[in-house]
Amino acid sequence: MVKYREILRLIAMGVSQESVAFSCGCAQSTVSDVIRAARARGLSWPLPEEMDDAAIRSVIYPKRSRKATDKAAIDFEHVARELGRRGMTLSLLWNEYCDSAVSRGEEPYMYSAFCREYRKWAQAHDIRMRIDHRPAETIQVDWVGDTAEVVDPDTGELLRVYVFAGCLPYSNYLFAEGFYRTDEQAWIDAHAHMFSFFGGATPVLVPDNCKTAVSKNTKEALIVNEQYRRMSEHYGCAVVPARVRRPRDKASVEMGVGLIERQAMLALRGRRFMSLGEFNSALADQVAAINSRPFQRREGSRESVFLAQEKPLLIPLPATPYEMTARKEVTVNFNYHVCFDGCWYSVPFEFVKRTVAVVATARTVSVMADGTRIAMHERAHRKGEYRTNPDHMPDAHRDYAEWDGARFRSWAESIGEATARAIGAILSSRRIEQQSYRSCRAVLALEKTYGGELLEEACQKALLRTQRPSYKTIKGVIAALAREVGRTDEAAGAYLRGQDYYRKIESAGADNGEKGGR
Repeated sequence: MVKYREILRLIAMGVSQESVAFSCGCAQSTVSDVIRAARARGLSWPLPEEMDDAAIRSVIYPKRSRKATDKAAIDFEHVARELGRRGMTLSLLWNEYCDSAVSRGEEPYMYSAFCREYRKWAQAHDIRMRIDHRPAETIQVDWVGDTAEVVDPDTGELLRVYVFAGCLPYSNYLFAEGFYRTDEQAWIDAHAHMFSFFGGATPVLVPDNCKTAVSKNTKEALIVNEQYRRMSEHYGCAVVPARVRRPRDKASVEMGVGLIERQAMLALRGRRFMSLGEFNSALADQVAAINSRPFQRREGSRESVFLAQEKPLLIPLPATPYEMTARKEVTVNFNYHVCFDGCWYSVPFEFVKRTVAVVATARTVSVMADGTRIAMHERAHRKGEYRTNPDHMPDAHRDYAEWDGARFRSWAESIGEATARAIGAILSSRRIEQQSYRSCRAVLALEKTYGGELLEEACQKALLRTQRPSYKTIKGVIAALAREVGRTDEAAGAYLRGQDYYRKIESAGADNGEKGGR
């Protein structure tokens, strides 16, 4: 069904009919008909919330006969020649065309239709059309192809940073910011930060056809990602994605991306950044330098043109920025942490084994129990990272007092020297020892599956690779050893452990009283 309500909303915002047609997935003639019929029947935006597409259709869809109107012919060859002049624009040529048509008593094409007809002619005659941008009408957005790196101060690991870019085509004014991911959350947050940086929004937003922006974009249908659509409505924008395999539809941001890669990111390549905030601060300085640099072929700079001609025309920002939230129900782990998106967050230990709700934004993670917030943390971004509030730790709780480093070390020492060294390294790998208990338990539980001798050998090999072996490393080594032992057993005909080995395991299990082996 035609999106009547969305058509009327976008037209009221001043979006061109061509862009409205593309955004709503219908023909431009349909948009024109809807506008004409709505005006004839006194319908105008805003409309009552309960008036949906079906209700609007019932008002503006009575049978009608369309009168064919002959438009004044366009001299396409003249337009093409004139566009070759320096400083010439389609907007100026359209005004001249309108004056000429009116003087002859003919009806001219509207500006958007004039551009569309010329584009068709230019494509048919293999002529590259010069796109005429108007101030504060469009923002083009994309991810930069090159990536950067930030050092994790806790582990020394290099974290990849992806850079988002936004550009106002009229002034070519640029915005850029780095993120650890390119997922939907980062995409939405990048737009919110960009609008704040520009100090407003534009009626049209032109993204690439990435899955965070567009679910489907074909000749038959255009489906904008639901979260992206909500965000664009919050800022008063219409999403008009670039056509598939048509890079010139977003040529300005493509050029801006190139500048950011060549002049901003390359300038930062020799620097060592210890946080994402530090990288973004340096990136902002580089982008500011690009924006303030004088144009070579026109007066002023990106910044001066933006401030004088675009910023006053931007759509004002809403009272609050758009903030995407995610919600998930989880069970509190025995280590009084909950897992969300691969990271761990502490809650008061008395909530262990209870089901709670995790509500996350780009910056914070809140944990709710029965509608009451019991914990709130800054959001982590590295897989496996912990956020622990010391106030959440158990004091001398009887059910959890047994889970301490001394017990894990004692258990490991009963297996062997290498196992004890590996567990000691894991316990010291976290700022707060309790954060490592889950990994320790997982490593020691391998004894039940593979036996103590094989676990000891696996820890020896893992320690030769790294001084701080992880559960994943030890698990990979022991699995490989088990396969090797299996081949040896098959060749020998059998692989039997002596009775003393099983007595040792039974004795160790009884001494430790561990559920499930320990």
